[in-house]
Amino acid sequence: MRTSSRMALIIPLLTIAIFNSCDKRREALGADNEIRVLCSEIDKEKIKNNLSIIFNDTIYTPQAEPYYYLRFTKPETYKDLKGQNNLIIAAINQDKENSGRQLIKKLLPKKQFSYNGNNNLIFFGRDINAFNQTLMIINANSEKQLKASINEKKDWIRKQYQDQFFLRQERFLFNDNRNYKIENDIKDDHGIDIKIPWGWEIILSSSDSNFVWIGREYPFQWISISWTKGIIAEDELSAGSYFWEWPKKYYGTIKFNDYKFHTKKKKFKNNIAWSAEGVWETINKEDAKGGPFRSYLFYNEIYDLTYHLNMIVFNPGKDKSIYIRQMDMILKTLKISK
Repeated sequence: MRTSSRMALIIPLLTIAIFNSCDKRREALGADNEIRVLCSEIDKEKIKNNLSIIFNDTIYTPQAEPYYYLRFTKPETYKDLKGQNNLIIAAINQDKENSGRQLIKKLLPKKQFSYNGNNNLIFFGRDINAFNQTLMIINANSEKQLKASINEKKDWIRKQYQDQFFLRQERFLFNDNRNYKIENDIKDDHGIDIKIPWGWEIILSSSDSNFVWIGREYPFQWISISWTKGIIAEDELSAGSYFWEWPKKYYGTIKFNDYKFHTKKKKFKNNIAWSAEGVWETINKEDAKGGPFRSYLFYNEIYDLTYHLNMIVFNPGKDKSIYIRQMDMILKTLKISK
C-alpha cells in the first residue's frame, strides 16, 4: 500500500476490486508495451494529447518508436477488454450522453464519481479485473483541469506503468526458462554473474579475454560486455569517443551512425555511468542493416576496471524498443564477483 499522499489515487478503485473479488480473475492479457484507452470519439484527441505528456519515452530505431503504444477504442468494448494488463478509461466531456462518462459512472462509487475536484479526477488501481493489471480512470470536467492534474502526477503515474512492465517482463524473461549453462560458463570464465534467458547463445567468450558476446535470433539481438584496466572516461567527450570507436574494435562489422547519437550521465544500478543511445549500421553498405543500440560505461573502483555494456537489435519493419528494454533488464542483473 502506498503512503497517504497517494491514497486519493488508490482508494476509489479498491472499492471496485471488492465488487469484482467474487469473479475468477485470470492473468491479465495484452502486450506489455501497449495501453488500451477507452474513451468516446469526442474526447479522443484531447485524451491522447494529455496521455502523451506521461508516456513520452521514445527510442530512435531510426524511426521514433514509443515505449508504449496507445490503442484507442470505444467504451462499449469494456466487457471484452476489461482483462487487459494496461487499461485506461477516460472522459473529459461531462455530457450525460458521453459513453466514457457513462462507463466511469458505472465503475466508480457514487461519492468519487460526483466529486472530481483537482486532486480527485485520476484514480488508479491494480489487479482490478485480472492479476498483474494496471487500471487508471480519468474523470475530468475540462481539459485544463486534466492537464493540471497530469502535470502534477505524471512522474508517479509513469512509474506505475514502468513497474508493471518490469514485473511482467521479469517473469517472462527469468522465471521459467533460463540458460543456466551459459550463466555458469560466464561466471567461471570471467567472474560475472548475469541472468540469461533461454534462447541466447555465446558468440565469443574465453577465459583469457576481456570480452563476452552473446546473441539470439528472432529477432536478431546482441549483448556484449567488455572491460579495461583503469579509468578510461572522465568526461562526456572521452566517453563519447570511446563509445564511437567501440563497435568497430569489438564487433568489426558494424559502426554507430551520428543520427540521434547522444551521450549522458545516468545511474546504472549502483554505479554512476555514461550512457549512449543511437543507431548502428553495417560497415559493408552492400549488406545494409541497422537498428537501435544502447551502451553503458562505468568504472568499478574495487577491481580498478572500466566496464562497457552494449545491446543492439535488428528487427526490420517491426517493433524494436521492447527488445532494447528487455536487454536492458538482462544487463541490469549483472553482478561482478571476480
